[in-house]
Amino acid sequence: MTMIKILATEEMKEIAQGAYQQLRLQDSSFSYADVDVITFTSKEFKPKITETIRHHEVYLFHSLYHPDPNSAFIKLFLTIDAISRASAKNITLVLPYMSYLRQDRKDESRVPISARLMANLIEVNRKVERIIVMDMHSDQAQGFYNLPLDNLYGALIHKEFFKKKYKSNFTNLIVVSPDHGGAIRTRRFAKYLDPEMSIGIVDKRRSGSRSNKVEILNYLGPEIKGKDIILYDDMIDTGGSIIAAATMLLGKGARKVYACATHGVFSAPSEEITAEEQLRAAGISVVVTNSIPRTKEYSKKNQDWLTILSVENLLANAIYESSKVGGSISTLFGATK
Repeated sequence: MTMIKILATEEMKEIAQGAYQQLRLQDSSFSYADVDVITFTSKEFKPKITETIRHHEVYLFHSLYHPDPNSAFIKLFLTIDAISRASAKNITLVLPYMSYLRQDRKDESRVPISARLMANLIEVNRKVERIIVMDMHSDQAQGFYNLPLDNLYGALIHKEFFKKKYKSNFTNLIVVSPDHGGAIRTRRFAKYLDPEMSIGIVDKRRSGSRSNKVEILNYLGPEIKGKDIILYDDMIDTGGSIIAAATMLLGKGARKVYACATHGVFSAPSEEITAEEQLRAAGISVVVTNSIPRTKEYSKKNQDWLTILSVENLLANAIYESSKVGGSISTLFGATK
Protein backbone atom coordinates (compact mmCIF):
# COMPACT_ATOMS: atom_id res chain seq x y z
CA MET A 1 0.00 0.00 0.00
CA THR A 2 1.34 3.45 -0.97
CA MET A 3 1.96 5.70 2.01
CA ILE A 4 1.20 9.40 1.41
CA LYS A 5 2.31 12.15 3.78
CA ILE A 6 0.90 15.67 3.83
CA LEU A 7 3.55 18.11 5.08
CA ALA A 8 3.11 21.81 5.82
CA THR A 9 5.32 24.70 6.80
CA GLU A 10 4.04 27.15 9.43
CA GLU A 11 1.85 29.54 7.40
CA MET A 12 0.12 26.72 5.46
CA LYS A 13 -0.66 24.45 8.42
CA GLU A 14 -4.32 25.41 8.77
CA ILE A 15 -5.04 24.97 5.06
CA ALA A 16 -3.04 21.73 4.86
CA GLN A 17 -4.78 20.24 7.89
CA GLY A 18 -8.18 21.10 6.43
CA ALA A 19 -7.27 19.42 3.15
CA TYR A 20 -5.87 16.42 5.03
CA GLN A 21 -9.09 15.90 7.00
CA GLN A 22 -11.00 15.72 3.73
CA LEU A 23 -8.45 13.39 2.13
CA ARG A 24 -8.43 11.08 5.13
CA LEU A 25 -12.16 10.50 4.70
CA GLN A 26 -11.51 9.33 1.14
CA ASP A 27 -8.30 7.35 1.59
CA SER A 28 -6.74 5.99 4.79
CA SER A 29 -3.25 5.95 3.23
CA PHE A 30 -2.90 9.70 3.89
CA SER A 31 -1.17 10.94 7.05
CA TYR A 32 -0.05 14.38 8.20
CA ALA A 33 3.05 15.98 9.75
CA ASP A 34 4.34 19.50 10.31
CA VAL A 35 7.59 20.99 9.11
CA ASP A 36 9.31 22.94 11.88
CA VAL A 37 11.54 25.74 10.62
CA ILE A 38 14.14 27.06 13.04
CA THR A 39 15.28 30.63 12.39
CA PHE A 40 18.71 31.32 13.82
CA THR A 41 19.78 34.73 15.09
CA SER A 42 21.81 35.05 11.89
CA LYS A 43 18.46 34.79 9.98
CA GLU A 44 19.43 31.42 8.46
CA PHE A 45 16.68 28.77 8.26
CA LYS A 46 16.79 25.10 9.25
CA PRO A 47 13.68 23.05 8.38
CA LYS A 48 13.06 19.75 10.19
CA ILE A 49 10.49 17.09 9.31
CA THR A 50 8.77 16.04 12.55
CA GLU A 51 8.01 12.42 11.53
CA THR A 52 9.54 9.70 9.39
CA ILE A 53 8.72 9.99 5.69
CA ARG A 54 10.91 7.18 4.38
CA HIS A 55 9.45 5.79 1.13
CA HIS A 56 6.40 8.09 1.41
CA GLU A 57 4.90 10.08 -1.41
CA VAL A 58 5.04 13.61 0.00
CA TYR A 59 2.76 16.58 -0.68
CA LEU A 60 4.40 19.73 0.68
CA PHE A 61 2.14 22.74 1.40
CA HIS A 62 4.19 25.92 1.43
CA SER A 63 3.54 29.66 1.16
CA LEU A 64 5.73 31.59 -1.28
CA TYR A 65 4.61 34.89 0.22
CA HIS A 66 5.41 34.72 3.96
CA PRO A 67 7.39 36.34 5.46
CA ASP A 68 8.40 37.70 2.05
CA PRO A 69 8.86 36.06 -1.39
CA ASN A 70 12.65 35.89 -1.13
CA SER A 71 12.80 34.23 2.28
CA ALA A 72 9.92 31.96 1.28
CA PHE A 73 11.85 30.56 -1.69
CA ILE A 74 14.92 29.85 0.46
CA LYS A 75 12.69 28.02 2.96
CA LEU A 76 11.21 26.03 0.10
CA PHE A 77 14.58 24.94 -1.31
CA LEU A 78 15.86 23.93 2.14
CA THR A 79 12.66 22.03 2.97
CA ILE A 80 12.80 20.16 -0.35
CA ASP A 81 16.38 19.15 0.46
CA ALA A 82 15.38 17.99 3.96
CA ILE A 83 12.54 15.87 2.53
CA SER A 84 14.81 14.36 -0.10
CA ARG A 85 17.51 13.48 2.47
CA ALA A 86 14.83 11.86 4.65
CA SER A 87 14.38 9.26 1.86
CA ALA A 88 10.95 10.27 0.63
CA LYS A 89 9.85 8.44 -2.50
CA ASN A 90 8.89 11.65 -4.33
CA ILE A 91 7.65 15.18 -3.71
CA THR A 92 4.65 17.10 -5.01
CA LEU A 93 4.78 20.82 -4.21
CA VAL A 94 1.46 22.45 -3.29
CA LEU A 95 2.12 26.16 -3.88
CA PRO A 96 -1.24 27.95 -4.28
CA TYR A 97 0.45 31.33 -4.81
CA MET A 98 3.73 31.44 -6.73
CA SER A 99 5.69 34.66 -6.44
CA TYR A 100 7.89 36.00 -9.28
CA LEU A 101 5.46 34.78 -11.97
CA ARG A 102 4.90 38.32 -13.22
CA GLN A 103 8.57 38.40 -14.25
CA ASP A 104 7.98 35.92 -17.08
CA ARG A 105 9.77 37.72 -19.93
CA LYS A 106 12.44 40.32 -20.73
CA ASP A 107 10.38 43.50 -20.83
CA GLU A 108 13.48 45.70 -20.98
CA SER A 109 17.20 45.31 -21.51
CA ARG A 110 19.50 43.60 -18.99
CA VAL A 111 16.85 42.10 -16.71
CA PRO A 112 16.32 38.45 -15.67
CA ILE A 113 13.45 36.16 -16.56
CA SER A 114 12.90 35.42 -12.89
CA ALA A 115 9.97 33.02 -13.31
CA ARG A 116 12.13 30.74 -15.46
CA LEU A 117 15.04 30.91 -13.00
CA MET A 118 12.81 29.87 -10.09
CA ALA A 119 11.56 26.92 -12.15
CA ASN A 120 15.17 25.84 -12.79
CA LEU A 121 16.03 26.06 -9.08
CA ILE A 122 12.99 23.99 -8.07
CA GLU A 123 13.83 21.30 -10.61
CA VAL A 124 17.42 20.89 -9.34
CA ASN A 125 16.11 18.38 -6.80
CA ARG A 126 14.94 15.39 -8.82
CA LYS A 127 12.65 14.15 -6.07
CA VAL A 128 10.24 16.92 -7.06
CA GLU A 129 7.92 15.21 -9.54
CA ARG A 130 4.88 17.48 -9.67
CA ILE A 131 3.64 20.97 -8.74
CA ILE A 132 0.11 22.10 -7.90
CA VAL A 133 -0.50 25.86 -8.16
CA MET A 134 -3.43 28.24 -8.56
CA ASP A 135 -3.97 30.84 -11.28
CA MET A 136 -0.51 31.40 -12.68
CA HIS A 137 -0.20 35.00 -13.86
CA SER A 138 0.34 33.74 -17.41
CA ASP A 139 -0.65 30.23 -18.48
CA GLN A 140 2.35 29.92 -20.79
CA ALA A 141 4.70 30.05 -17.78
CA GLN A 142 3.86 26.35 -17.35
CA GLY A 143 6.31 25.86 -20.21
CA PHE A 144 9.18 26.89 -17.91
CA TYR A 145 8.81 23.55 -16.13
CA ASN A 146 9.94 20.14 -17.38
CA LEU A 147 7.67 18.28 -14.97
CA PRO A 148 3.88 18.04 -14.61
CA LEU A 149 2.29 21.24 -13.31
CA ASP A 150 -1.40 21.53 -12.47
CA ASN A 151 -2.72 25.09 -12.64
CA LEU A 152 -6.01 25.19 -10.71
CA TYR A 153 -8.53 27.95 -11.34
CA GLY A 154 -9.75 30.16 -8.52
CA ALA A 155 -12.90 30.53 -10.64
CA LEU A 156 -13.93 27.08 -9.40
CA ILE A 157 -14.22 28.60 -5.91
CA HIS A 158 -15.48 32.05 -6.91
CA LYS A 159 -18.34 30.66 -9.00
CA GLU A 160 -19.90 28.92 -5.99
CA PHE A 161 -19.77 32.13 -3.95
CA PHE A 162 -21.48 34.25 -6.61
CA LYS A 163 -24.00 31.54 -7.59
CA LYS A 164 -25.13 31.47 -3.97
CA LYS A 165 -25.12 35.27 -3.70
CA TYR A 166 -27.20 35.82 -6.86
CA LYS A 167 -29.16 32.54 -6.59
CA SER A 168 -27.84 31.71 -10.08
CA ASN A 169 -29.75 34.64 -11.59
CA PHE A 170 -27.18 36.76 -13.43
CA THR A 171 -29.45 38.91 -15.62
CA ASN A 172 -28.25 42.06 -13.84
CA LEU A 173 -24.56 41.09 -13.70
CA ILE A 174 -21.60 41.71 -16.01
CA VAL A 175 -18.10 40.28 -15.55
CA VAL A 176 -15.34 42.72 -16.55
CA SER A 177 -11.62 42.22 -17.06
CA PRO A 178 -9.54 45.11 -15.64
CA ASP A 179 -7.22 44.88 -18.68
CA HIS A 180 -6.86 43.17 -22.07
CA GLY A 181 -4.39 40.60 -20.72
CA GLY A 182 -6.97 39.11 -18.35
CA ALA A 183 -9.74 38.71 -20.92
CA ILE A 184 -9.32 34.93 -21.33
CA ARG A 185 -9.39 34.41 -17.55
CA THR A 186 -12.44 36.64 -17.21
CA ARG A 187 -14.29 34.86 -20.02
CA ARG A 188 -13.57 31.51 -18.37
CA PHE A 189 -15.06 32.70 -15.07
CA ALA A 190 -18.10 34.20 -16.82
CA LYS A 191 -18.78 30.86 -18.52
CA TYR A 192 -18.69 29.10 -15.17
CA LEU A 193 -21.49 31.42 -14.04
CA ASP A 194 -23.50 31.38 -17.28
CA PRO A 195 -22.31 30.05 -20.68
CA GLU A 196 -24.17 32.89 -22.42
CA MET A 197 -22.77 35.73 -20.33
CA SER A 198 -20.93 38.53 -22.14
CA ILE A 199 -17.86 40.19 -20.69
CA GLY A 200 -16.45 43.71 -20.72
CA ILE A 201 -12.85 44.91 -20.81
CA VAL A 202 -11.26 47.99 -19.26
CA ASP A 203 -8.69 49.59 -21.55
CA LYS A 204 -5.82 50.95 -19.48
CA ARG A 205 -2.12 51.72 -19.51
CA ARG A 206 0.43 52.13 -16.75
CA SER A 207 2.22 55.41 -16.11
CA GLY A 208 5.78 54.08 -16.31
CA SER A 209 7.22 50.57 -15.96
CA ARG A 210 7.91 50.87 -12.21
CA SER A 211 4.71 52.66 -11.25
CA ASN A 212 1.56 51.25 -9.73
CA LYS A 213 -0.42 54.19 -11.13
CA VAL A 214 -2.67 53.49 -14.09
CA GLU A 215 -4.50 55.61 -16.61
CA ILE A 216 -7.94 54.30 -17.52
CA LEU A 217 -8.64 54.92 -21.17
CA ASN A 218 -12.02 53.36 -21.91
CA TYR A 219 -14.55 50.61 -21.25
CA LEU A 220 -15.35 48.08 -23.97
CA GLY A 221 -18.41 45.91 -23.57
CA PRO A 222 -22.17 45.78 -22.92
CA GLU A 223 -24.08 48.63 -21.27
CA ILE A 224 -23.34 48.78 -17.55
CA LYS A 225 -25.77 51.41 -16.30
CA GLY A 226 -27.75 49.96 -13.39
CA LYS A 227 -25.77 46.69 -13.52
CA ASP A 228 -23.67 44.90 -10.90
CA ILE A 229 -20.06 44.39 -11.99
CA ILE A 230 -17.50 41.75 -11.05
CA LEU A 231 -13.99 42.99 -11.87
CA TYR A 232 -12.17 39.68 -12.26
CA ASP A 233 -8.39 39.14 -12.13
CA ASP A 234 -5.77 36.66 -10.97
CA MET A 235 -4.45 38.92 -8.21
CA ILE A 236 -4.91 42.24 -6.44
CA ASP A 237 -1.56 43.79 -5.54
CA THR A 238 -1.69 47.41 -4.35
CA GLY A 239 -5.26 47.73 -5.58
CA GLY A 240 -4.52 50.77 -7.76
CA SER A 241 -5.72 49.22 -11.03
CA ILE A 242 -8.88 47.79 -9.47
CA ILE A 243 -9.79 51.05 -7.76
CA ALA A 244 -9.24 53.08 -10.94
CA ALA A 245 -11.35 50.64 -12.97
CA ALA A 246 -14.11 50.50 -10.34
CA THR A 247 -14.24 54.30 -10.11
CA MET A 248 -14.64 54.57 -13.88
CA LEU A 249 -17.38 51.91 -13.98
CA LEU A 250 -19.32 53.49 -11.14
CA GLY A 251 -19.02 56.81 -12.95
CA LYS A 252 -20.68 55.19 -15.98
CA GLY A 253 -23.65 54.15 -13.89
CA ALA A 254 -22.77 50.72 -12.50
CA ARG A 255 -24.89 49.93 -9.43
CA LYS A 256 -22.26 47.96 -7.48
CA VAL A 257 -18.72 46.76 -8.14
CA TYR A 258 -17.08 43.63 -6.74
CA ALA A 259 -13.34 43.11 -7.12
CA CYS A 260 -12.69 39.37 -7.33
CA ALA A 261 -9.29 37.66 -7.56
CA THR A 262 -7.59 34.46 -6.52
CA HIS A 263 -4.56 36.02 -4.85
CA GLY A 264 -4.91 38.89 -2.39
CA VAL A 265 -1.34 40.20 -2.32
CA PHE A 266 -2.22 43.65 -0.91
CA SER A 267 1.19 45.33 -1.10
CA ALA A 268 1.38 48.80 0.42
CA PRO A 269 1.35 51.37 -2.42
CA SER A 270 3.29 53.87 -0.28
CA GLU A 271 4.57 54.49 3.22
CA GLU A 272 1.53 56.65 3.92
CA ILE A 273 -1.22 54.10 3.22
CA THR A 274 -1.70 50.33 3.05
CA ALA A 275 -3.51 48.49 0.28
CA GLU A 276 -6.17 47.50 2.81
CA GLU A 277 -6.78 51.12 3.81
CA GLN A 278 -6.91 52.19 0.18
CA LEU A 279 -9.41 49.49 -0.80
CA ARG A 280 -11.61 50.11 2.24
CA ALA A 281 -11.70 53.85 1.47
CA ALA A 282 -12.70 53.11 -2.14
CA GLY A 283 -15.89 51.39 -0.98
CA ILE A 284 -15.30 48.26 -3.09
CA SER A 285 -16.39 44.78 -1.97
CA VAL A 286 -13.36 42.53 -2.47
CA VAL A 287 -13.46 38.72 -2.78
CA VAL A 288 -10.23 36.67 -2.75
CA THR A 289 -9.13 33.18 -1.68
CA ASN A 290 -6.69 32.24 1.07
CA SER A 291 -4.10 31.11 -1.49
CA ILE A 292 -2.02 33.60 0.49
CA PRO A 293 -2.81 32.57 4.09
CA ARG A 294 -4.13 35.24 6.45
CA THR A 295 -4.65 35.07 10.19
CA LYS A 296 -8.08 35.05 11.83
CA GLU A 297 -7.24 38.45 13.29
CA TYR A 298 -6.52 39.84 9.82
CA SER A 299 -9.78 38.47 8.42
CA LYS A 300 -11.81 39.90 11.30
CA LYS A 301 -10.16 43.31 11.04
CA ASN A 302 -10.98 43.58 7.33
CA GLN A 303 -14.34 41.79 7.19
CA ASP A 304 -16.23 45.02 6.40
CA TRP A 305 -14.81 45.07 2.85
CA LEU A 306 -13.01 41.75 2.35
CA THR A 307 -14.34 38.19 1.89
CA ILE A 308 -11.75 35.38 1.95
CA LEU A 309 -12.80 32.03 0.44
CA SER A 310 -11.09 28.76 1.35
CA VAL A 311 -8.96 26.75 -1.11
CA GLU A 312 -8.91 23.62 1.07
CA ASN A 313 -11.52 21.57 -0.81
CA LEU A 314 -10.11 22.39 -4.25
CA LEU A 315 -6.57 21.45 -3.19
CA ALA A 316 -7.79 18.27 -1.49
CA ASN A 317 -9.65 17.18 -4.63
CA ALA A 318 -6.60 17.92 -6.80
CA ILE A 319 -4.32 15.93 -4.49
CA TYR A 320 -6.74 13.01 -4.38
CA GLU A 321 -6.99 12.84 -8.17
CA SER A 322 -3.22 13.14 -8.64
CA SER A 323 -2.49 10.44 -6.05
CA LYS A 324 -4.69 7.66 -7.37
CA VAL A 325 -4.07 5.43 -10.38
CA GLY A 326 -6.21 6.67 -13.24
CA GLY A 327 -7.04 9.92 -11.47
CA SER A 328 -7.66 13.03 -13.56
CA ILE A 329 -7.40 16.61 -12.31
CA SER A 330 -9.11 17.78 -15.50
CA THR A 331 -12.40 16.43 -14.08
CA LEU A 332 -12.34 19.35 -11.61
CA PHE A 333 -12.58 21.95 -14.34
CA GLY A 334 -15.87 20.95 -15.95
CA ALA A 335 -16.92 21.69 -19.51
CA THR A 336 -15.09 25.02 -19.82
CA LYS A 337 -11.60 23.53 -19.32
